Amino acid sequence: MVNSVSNFSFRANAMNAQDLINSPGQFSSPASVGSLPVDSFEATGSKKKKSVAKGFLATSLVALGAFVGLGYAVRKGYLSKAIINDSDGFIKKLWPKTKNLGHTIGEFAGKCWDKTIGKLLANGKTV
Repeated sequence: MVNSVSNFSFRANAMNAQDLINSPGQFSSPASVGSLPVDSFEATGSKKKKSVAKGFLATSLVALGAFVGLGYAVRKGYLSKAIINDSDGFIKKLWPKTKNLGHTIGEFAGKCWDKTIGKLLANGKTV
C-alpha cells in the first residue's frame, strides 16, 4: 500500500516554517546594511520650524496692503460704485456687489487716512 504522506522533509536544519522562509537561498547575496536616512520625525537640529507668528504677520501685512490699495483706488477715482441691476448669471450678479464692498472698504480707508496721517500732513508736520 502507498502512503499519501511521506516521512521525507525538505526543511533540513530549519526549526520552524518562519526560519525556512527567512533563510538565505543558494544563490542569494548577503544583505548589505547601509546607512539609511533619518526619518523626518527623528531629525533634530538645524532646520528651523515655521512659527504661527510669521504666518500671522504675513497675513496681516497682505490685508493691510489690500486696505491701503483700496483706499488709494477710491481716492484717485479708479474704483467707483457699481450699479446693481437684475442680470442673469452668478458672476454678473456677484461682481457689482464685490465692487461695492471694495468701494466701501476703500472709503473707510480714506477716512482713516484723513483722520491720522492726513491731519499730520495738513498741519505742516512731516511723518
